[in-house]
Amino acid sequence: MPSRRTIETAVALACRAPSLYNSQPWRWVLGSQDLSLFSDPDRILPATDAFGRQMVLSCGAALNHLRYAFASLRWTSVIDRLPHSQGRQCLATIGLAPAQDVSDTDDRMATAITRRRTERLPMDPPGRWDQTFAQVTELAAQSGTHLEDIGEHGRPALEAMSRRLSGLRRADPVYQAELRWWAGHSLYPEGIPAEALPAARHRTVAVEREFPPGNVTSDTGNEDDRAAILLLSTPSDSRLDWVRCGEALSAVLLACTDRGLATCTVTHLTESGAVRTALRELSDGDGLPQVLVRVGRSTRPAPTTAVSRRPLSEILFRE
Repeated sequence: MPSRRTIETAVALACRAPSLYNSQPWRWVLGSQDLSLFSDPDRILPATDAFGRQMVLSCGAALNHLRYAFASLRWTSVIDRLPHSQGRQCLATIGLAPAQDVSDTDDRMATAITRRRTERLPMDPPGRWDQTFAQVTELAAQSGTHLEDIGEHGRPALEAMSRRLSGLRRADPVYQAELRWWAGHSLYPEGIPAEALPAARHRTVAVEREFPPGNVTSDTGNEDDRAAILLLSTPSDSRLDWVRCGEALSAVLLACTDRGLATCTVTHLTESGAVRTALRELSDGDGLPQVLVRVGRSTRPAPTTAVSRRPLSEILFRE
């Protein structure tokens, strides 16, 4: 097994993964021969994610971050997903073996972990998109996840879905209370701080979730979002599909970051069964929609401060 310091370094990088409302719904348990990833049921968001699908997606993203982190530290991860000998909350066990070297791709993806930020302002179109799209499509396929570019033809339908859903959400007091508990403050090492949310004077991107106003501004005054919109879909809707889709999401975000592009995971359009059905009709594939991602060029300087994460003492435990 790696040293304690190596494990802590890798887990800290893994926990830079995105999660719903930055809830960080994971726990890591270190055994004598492996490391295990558990979902944390205390961090499920009942008004937004009643079935825990997005919680498992978030954990899948952390699992993929962990693999790249260990690879950059010269360790190979052997992952057993949903091990039968463990409880339902155990999503993976990770065995580790020394690696002689690290591929350039793994090293670049690990480096991208600390650079990735969620960009909620409008974006410009991504440059050299054909090359990037080919790369991220292949990365998603490695996790059994289908990725497609919705394209400009599907944007009006997505925007209409988002407006209808936002209207329903505004009238839901339980949802609003949960949203405002997690977003718009900077008191805790979880949740989305005001420093990561657009200011009130900036128009919300049409396909985005409506968050409380924050402090993020752009000097360009750009209000038209020109980002590409990607859809990740899975063959079925099992917990294993959710884990693998989370891994694919992580790889897509990191590859785009490595290429100098900004990203934003869009989850509210897949929280409703009816909207997921409508998304399926927009898709060229026959899979089940799981998550959308906006990819483009940021219209502002990259933020230098990362959104806070929980201390390792709250998420990493010995068996």
